[in-house]
Amino acid sequence: MRLGFVQKSAVWTATAVVALTGAAWFVLHDLIDAEPGESERLLLMLHGISAYAVLIAIGSLLPLHVRSGWHRRRKRWTGGTTLAMLALLAMTGLVLYYGGEQTREPARWIHIAIGIACMALFPIHALLAATVRRSADSAISSRDGAAESESRGASAITGRRTEALSQ
Repeated sequence: MRLGFVQKSAVWTATAVVALTGAAWFVLHDLIDAEPGESERLLLMLHGISAYAVLIAIGSLLPLHVRSGWHRRRKRWTGGTTLAMLALLAMTGLVLYYGGEQTREPARWIHIAIGIACMALFPIHALLAATVRRSADSAISSRDGAAESESRGASAITGRRTEALSQ
């Protein structure tokens, strides 16, 4: 099922912001090992706010988009995996925020790994939709073209019969 412009924009914007802020945090905190400061606090705050926006946007997809795709048996693997990963990201995010010291490090690495995987899987799911839609559109147009030529052929035969009967 195709998304409307506003819904698609909300999903992509929220997803892009959460992915970029998470990636920026990972680079600054783990790769560069920068000293924690105001910029990292703002990054984490923006990451958390955009994560809530992603949850709201994905929640808006459940009643129609997800349900329709599931019933039509379309892209179940990428869609189901994306939903499962987002649920795990939400759970590990809560553990990072509310969990204790023993759970923090494993939850952090699980969160990072799933976040990186989601950054790849989400666009794959969307690109598959475009590919499936293009192939369906071409199948419909070729089917319509074949039906139109059959219709022309049938009307030509009918026209000849009418001429023969009138003579």
